[in-house]
Amino acid sequence: MLYEFKDLIDPMMLPHRRKYLYYYIVGLVDGEGCFSISIKKQEDTRFGWVIDPVFHVTQRKEKALVLYLLKKVFNCGRIIPKPGQENSMLQYVVDARRSLVEKIIPFFKKHKPIIKWEEFKNFAEIVERLERGEHKNFKGFKNLLEKAYQLSQKSSYKLNDILLEIERRVGASETIRRAPDKGEDMVQP
Repeated sequence: MLYEFKDLIDPMMLPHRRKYLYYYIVGLVDGEGCFSISIKKQEDTRFGWVIDPVFHVTQRKEKALVLYLLKKVFNCGRIIPKPGQENSMLQYVVDARRSLVEKIIPFFKKHKPIIKWEEFKNFAEIVERLERGEHKNFKGFKNLLEKAYQLSQKSSYKLNDILLEIERRVGASETIRRAPDKGEDMVQP
């Protein structure tokens, strides 16, 4: 059930000034939106884990109009059934880091949410640090992971367990890459 935006929106219902539309979007996001940072296990990555920022807004299917409005205004993201509530709920989701950096973060820096301001600031900081590549070395990844855990109200994994797993993984790869010192025995197959 994908509609064209023009089929859903009565132009007379939209504010005549763009700034009022932006105020509406900020209020909607304050009530129904989320700036989240997920930590996901992913074996094929350097550390075996990824830091995954996602901006989303949830709405009942019959109120999908506002999600299409967001998609139109931000010109990015997608509308999907909400996992676990596919029959009744939809989500507008932006998880492409480039879209977060170029569209979502600048919008909410200019048009500040009230209720979600702290959540947004921390989200923006992590996304911007990811964009700078701070996650590419162990120390930077660890710092970002710790920051994400400070913000999380719930998590499936314990931070210390993840850090131990990463340290073992990094330590193992360092051992494999390190050439033996003079005088060290090399194990022959």
